[in-house]
Amino acid sequence: MKRYQSTLTKMTRPVCMALAALLMVGAMASCSENENTETAQSDNAYLSLSFSTGTGNSTRAGETSGKALADNETDANPTQESDIHNIKVWVFKSNTGDEATPISYKAETLSEVKNGNYTLNLRFLRKIGGKEVKNIDLYILANSESINMLDQMKGKDLSSVTRKDLKEVSFTSPFGINSDGTAETKEVPAGKGLPISRAITEISVDSHVADTEEGAKDKGIKIPLVRAVSKLHFYFARKKGNDANTSQVKVTRIEVEGNTIPTASYVFPDEEEYDENGYNQDVTSQKYNSATTYVLDALKLEGVENKDIKEVKDPESFIKKDQTAQEYLDAFKQADIGSHDLCYLRETNKAIRGTIYYSLDGGTTEKHETFNIPSEGNAIRNRELVVYGYFLNGQMGKLTVTPTIQEWKDGGTFDFIDASTNVVIPDKDQTAWGYKVYYGFPKLGPMITLKDIDTKGKPWILQTDNPMFGFVECDKDGNYDDHKDPVYDPIISDQNDGNKIIGYTYHIDDFIINKSGKKDTLYFYVVPKSRLDLAKPHNVKAHVFLTKYPNDKFILNPGFKYNGCKEANSPVKIFTLNKYYKDNRK
Repeated sequence: MKRYQSTLTKMTRPVCMALAALLMVGAMASCSENENTETAQSDNAYLSLSFSTGTGNSTRAGETSGKALADNETDANPTQESDIHNIKVWVFKSNTGDEATPISYKAETLSEVKNGNYTLNLRFLRKIGGKEVKNIDLYILANSESINMLDQMKGKDLSSVTRKDLKEVSFTSPFGINSDGTAETKEVPAGKGLPISRAITEISVDSHVADTEEGAKDKGIKIPLVRAVSKLHFYFARKKGNDANTSQVKVTRIEVEGNTIPTASYVFPDEEEYDENGYNQDVTSQKYNSATTYVLDALKLEGVENKDIKEVKDPESFIKKDQTAQEYLDAFKQADIGSHDLCYLRETNKAIRGTIYYSLDGGTTEKHETFNIPSEGNAIRNRELVVYGYFLNGQMGKLTVTPTIQEWKDGGTFDFIDASTNVVIPDKDQTAWGYKVYYGFPKLGPMITLKDIDTKGKPWILQTDNPMFGFVECDKDGNYDDHKDPVYDPIISDQNDGNKIIGYTYHIDDFIINKSGKKDTLYFYVVPKSRLDLAKPHNVKAHVFLTKYPNDKFILNPGFKYNGCKEANSPVKIFTLNKYYKDNRK
């Protein structure tokens, strides 16, 4: 038996940057700045950018790095993911359009790598063209060498680039896929770090900038910087004990589908207006469109040998539940379940789908299972993408898919604990299209188990998109009442008006609804409602899916949207069926 869990967690506690209007001098760094040094003191505005690479999102300037993590945050691991090697900052006057050039620019290369607090100071003119600057916008980029920023700007003077130049600048390498399918970046680039950026608008000069060094001391704002990449890695475990027969199981290879990573990803996320009462965490990119091109190559990752798949007493205990993201990863570490195939990837607005190939017999035969990390159109940036797979039995051939409900919220914030369930499907007859089911013989098809359906009290409905199919509920052993619904004599005569009962059979539901939203486990078969009649051709294929009731989507498996779903709130299928007739029912 083998399970997979695909989990999308917020990446490694993003680097945080706080702006505190406090002039600091003597920074040990080489720097360049395009400020006017001949202006009167009263014409200058002083701005101090205090960058914090504490351990996560919730760490801000002036707070300790031991600040508690938010539920959807994980620590930087390794800590080099938060290193700052150099900083570039562009200051624009707000509401000046795409062709505007900076009113100030500063670049500093740190003499030593900073993984804690660092302060960059810059100065700009309080008046431009005789008019006072009321609000400013900031474009901030750390570790520009990791993406060869100078090359991406095609030789332009960085101090005079336009806002449009920064909005549109992208990078094609690294953090992508090599021509042989391997990952370009498997560790944080030494001496360069990861690209970290942000674009924030409408920062009030009166509130956060001062005319003198002394006046700036008590002013400040807090803005988190985020990485322009995400990281993907895998965890595997197998059940311990001779009766589990997992001594021969192994992962033979992993592939992430091609046509997923853009050929060029944007350096900066979309501009976000500064919210003094918020935390400005929600960062994504909506710039990708129908003209975007993608790397066609699949990402090919190595397999995991049996000796490297940790034996544990209960692999199911490591399924993502309602613990925090960091608690989830800590559980792997505490059990010595190692991470595999770590790679850093450029952001993408597409779902990340792939296939894990595995063997139960040491490699003699190969099976596979898919995974899906959805994006719903929001670019995946600064995320930690975790796929957990495990083996419960090496000989039974029983496959269990364990998805975790994943939704993007509020432009990029991810909510882990919306809902969850385990989909259990025994290895019954399958075609390339789906599982076979049989008219008149429910038990010849697979008994489906939805374990511990947890929607946090929200009602749900189990349905199929083909009305020729229905559901037969059963108990955990697969048994059902086969003398529940009457069977009528189809031959109409003087003695039979169509209501003559000649026997009883099992009951078929068109759908199954749980209006209370109570956490529950559901056992059922899917069956055709009628014999195959070649004189009346009909669709013999169906998708089965679970949705919130009424009408709202929630994702139940790492699968694809069924044909015809075009809406953003379309349901996602659990599995597919192919009608097959062993028609001996009388």
